[in-house]
Amino acid sequence: MTARYQVVADDLRRLIAAGEYAVGDRLPPETRLAARYQVSTPTLRDALDVLQAEGLIAKFQGRGNFVCRPAERITYPGGTEGLHVVVSVVERAASGELAAHLGGSAGDPITEYVCLSHREDGPQVLAHVHVPHAVSGGRVLPAGTSPWGDDILGGLMDVSAEGSSEVNSYDQVTARFPTGAEAQSLRITARTPVLAIHRTVTAGGGRTVACVHVVLPGIWGEAAFSGDSRGIAAADGKGVAR
Repeated sequence: MTARYQVVADDLRRLIAAGEYAVGDRLPPETRLAARYQVSTPTLRDALDVLQAEGLIAKFQGRGNFVCRPAERITYPGGTEGLHVVVSVVERAASGELAAHLGGSAGDPITEYVCLSHREDGPQVLAHVHVPHAVSGGRVLPAGTSPWGDDILGGLMDVSAEGSSEVNSYDQVTARFPTGAEAQSLRITARTPVLAIHRTVTAGGGRTVACVHVVLPGIWGEAAFSGDSRGIAAADGKGVAR
């Protein structure tokens, strides 16, 4: 059977789509909505949490629940228009799992480039670009323009021995809930589904030169793939096969 909070969420979603509650409107108080649907306040709040996770409403402490404008969708691997990317760089040792992805050993030195992309209404995309120190040399590159770190990788490949080699990538996409750190960085709730993209970048005859973890909140992110070959913006013009 469908859970009661899902029935409530479905009806509120229908009313919002029909325009009974327009963008910017405040929903009736939670006590009134709970009475209307004959549910408890916790059940009503579960329904509202679903709508908030979908980006249909926003909760403001002391003010209530308001209908939101539908979020403009960001498409991976495109959809970079209007995004401002802030990059931070950290030198650290690779964990066992990360080292396995990079073809090294736990404790190997790596450079991590953290790309957090914003629009006017807040953070939109989080990407962690992990590169072996042998490839990065610890270089701190200028602020990025790609939310996925393509320009960072392109710069590294261009100035390294890998620059003369074909560069390819393999993407795996998973739907899940965010970690606590991801939810905090993206300012979303722990119940907001995300698309988690794990990208393995290879060069030099298959040598892994980077692992990229991209997180797109499901309320405004989507992944769209085609047969085209697009890729890292390296100066030699070589692309990343996706």
